[in-house]
Amino acid sequence: MHRYFITGTDTDVGKTRVTAALALSMKTAGMNPTIVKLVQTGLAPGFRGDAARAGALAGVRSVELARFEKAADPWSAALAQRVPEVRASELVDALAHLKDAVVAEGAGGLMVPLNGREHFGHVAALGKFLTILVVGLKLGCMNHALLTISQAQQGGLPLAGAVLVERWTATEQSYRADVERSLSGKIDVLGTIRYNEDEAASVLESASIFDRLFA
Repeated sequence: MHRYFITGTDTDVGKTRVTAALALSMKTAGMNPTIVKLVQTGLAPGFRGDAARAGALAGVRSVELARFEKAADPWSAALAQRVPEVRASELVDALAHLKDAVVAEGAGGLMVPLNGREHFGHVAALGKFLTILVVGLKLGCMNHALLTISQAQQGGLPLAGAVLVERWTATEQSYRADVERSLSGKIDVLGTIRYNEDEAASVLESASIFDRLFA
């Protein structure tokens, strides 16, 4: 069973775009994936979240497991809303009925807290997900990527690879080469999603990055 967890070096680095591209690659390979947003923050009820957006881009079904209105980590958002905190086991249990491929998107980075004891890495471990790291190409991303890789390894999380994303602007080839060199031997760089304001076109162009995962 193909089960992937999408995390990032930071917030707003392109995780939803990578989630959609991976799901589209799965669909092209003959699978029937479900996109899952584990916790959506920063949106009131009734507004389209990341899962629905990624599902529409890939043409697959989507599910959102939890939502909070405050734009913050799930722990802080739950406290602000005065509702029970999210627990890793509850999120994993909610996915138990999904028998086909799953692409689960986190919020922010691997260590973003769900509550006072757990973070998104605990969901990846309990759910036995392969983790894909989304590296937003900007100054400081090498440090963030290497710290995330180190934490994933300490937590026993298998890494499927990294995707570099030109999230904010096009980057120099020399800079992308520097980032790839820093990650060499630590994680497999699957490819780069080039800067494109057209999200739908970007997903179509970049889905092939993941094809070798299903060859």
